[in-house]
This record gives sequence, structure tokens and C-alpha cells, in this order.
Amino acid sequence: ANDEYADDANAAAADDDDDGAQVQQYTYEYYYSGIAKMKEIYEENGVPYFPCEKLAGLTVGEAMEMADLSLTGGKGYLIAVDRHDMYASFCGKANWAQDQLVSCHSKYYRGQQQQGEDKDRDEENNNAQNQVSYTHCTDTTGTGVGKMTSLQAYVSASTNNEASDDADSLGPPADEYYYPFNQIQGFWQVDATSVQIGIMHASNLLDDNKRSRVNEEMVRMAYKGKFNAISVFALDNVALNGNAMFSVLRNACGQSVIKDDGNDPACGTDLVMPNMQVSHKLPLVWNIVLFVIYGSLVLMVSIMLFQAFKLRNEGPQEHRLICHGHVV
Repeated sequence: ANDEYADDANAAAADDDDDGAQVQQYTYEYYYSGIAKMKEIYEENGVPYFPCEKLAGLTVGEAMEMADLSLTGGKGYLIAVDRHDMYASFCGKANWAQDQLVSCHSKYYRGQQQQGEDKDRDEENNNAQNQVSYTHCTDTTGTGVGKMTSLQAYVSASTNNEASDDADSLGPPADEYYYPFNQIQGFWQVDATSVQIGIMHASNLLDDNKRSRVNEEMVRMAYKGKFNAISVFALDNVALNGNAMFSVLRNACGQSVIKDDGNDPACGTDLVMPNMQVSHKLPLVWNIVLFVIYGSLVLMVSIMLFQAFKLRNEGPQEHRLICHGHVV
């Protein structure tokens, strides 16, 4: 009986192993077929597609050679890279530390509950002191100052801290072969609380980005060399000051190939920082032109209306005759 039980157990274990092998085989088939499909799509569109390790240790020039679309009949430079896993994972360290994230909107409580024998007696006063207050990144002269300071510290730590491969620690990666890129997340993070407060104050991501002037501050930090190294810089709403950031990063020392009369090419702070002041006001000349045009239109319409009312008050004209200057 024991032998029969052992045989049944071995048979069941063998079946489990077969099932596990089938599941594992299916996973690998899905894994490799997915990569093959993505590679096929990229090849159809003439885009080079490589695993992360291919970019490890490359210079900008070498990466441009790999991304040259003219080799496949196209124009410009474009390259697709991922870990070649089933998630097409990012090739860099994201620097997303959950316990250090800086959101645009948050709340805090003013004061604390008073403890002691007089708690009941002063309960009303304590409740008044413990009202919920909010901080907003858009309050650039108030609570937003602290928000921006926290974000500056966050992005600085993403590149200036000690190198570490710990996903929960800010700083550049230690294994640059596994992490060819180091990402700087120069934008306001989003969580459930910030979304709720933002909706309460009729705000949104684009509005927060614009009113807080966070992109402008990130450009200024990059221009002044506040980051030890930059490989991937993430921003929201790149339509606002995105070109300024591109200019600063592209002209950072070691990036430009333009030669000048000196021994070294002009780069970094040797160049003028891009103008990021956005103004929707028209120049004075155009205001005058618009005033003249609209004023002329108003005058023409007024004259036409005056003539129309004048003719109407004079009555019908078809039976009137003028004889020697008199209407008969």
C-alpha cells in the first residue's frame, strides 16, 4: 500500500513538474515572441532597436552613429532601447523614491490637540487650531517657496548623491552597465492627496506647471551646473521652456562641437542663458494699429446707422419730387 501511495505521489509530482515546465515554457515563448514582434515593428519603420547593454559606456557621437536613420533611408536620429523583457523596461535608474516625493499640493494641520486635564475645557479652541491647511506649489510667494526648495533638493540628490543601485535611494547608479541612464524627475509628483486638493482648487497638471514656473527653475539649475551629470531629464509640459532646456543641455560643456577663437569651445555659462520670460502682451505699436482699425470700423458702422435712421425718419422717397429746391 505504501509502495502504491509512493507511486501515486511520484506520478502527481511528475504531472506538477510537467505543468510547471509548460507554464515556464509558455512564459519564455511569450517573452521572446514579444521582443521579436517589437523588433519587427521597429524594423518596418526603420528605427534601430537595441537592448540596454548596447548603450553602456557610449559617447554622444557613438550613440548618434547607432541612431542615424539615414542608414535605413530616413532622416535625423532616433533609437529605441529597453531591457528586452516582457515589460520593455526603462534602461536607467528612475530615481523615484516614494518616501521623498514632492507633490504640488499637500495638506497639514495647524497646531496639535492639547493634552492634559484642561483638554475638555479648551476643546473648542483646540479644534480651531487644528484646522486643515494646504500648501500649493503655485503660491510662488508663500507656501510654494518651500515646495520649490524641496523639489530642488530632490532633483539635486538624484545626480549628486553617492552612487547606488538601490531603487529606493536617490542618486546615480553604481552599475552603469545595467543602468546606462540616470533620470532626473524635474516635475511635481502626483498622489491621491495632491489630485484631490488640486481638483478642489480647480487646478490641473499643466496649470500647476505653468504657474509654479518649475520648468524655468529646472532650466536655471541645469544652466548653473547644479547637477554633476545628466543623461535623462524628465519635464512636464515641455511646450513651456522645453526648447530652453534642450539648448542648455545641448550646449553643456563637453556636448558642443562648435569651435571658437579660443582654445576651448564656448559652452555652459560662457553662453547666455535662454530667455524664458513669457509675455502675452502686444507691443505698443500693435496696440495703436489695432486701436485705429477697430476705431475706423466703429466709425463706419455708426455713420451707416445714422444715415439709415435719417432716411427712415424722412419717410418713403419714391413719390417725392424736388422742384426748384423744394419737395413737392
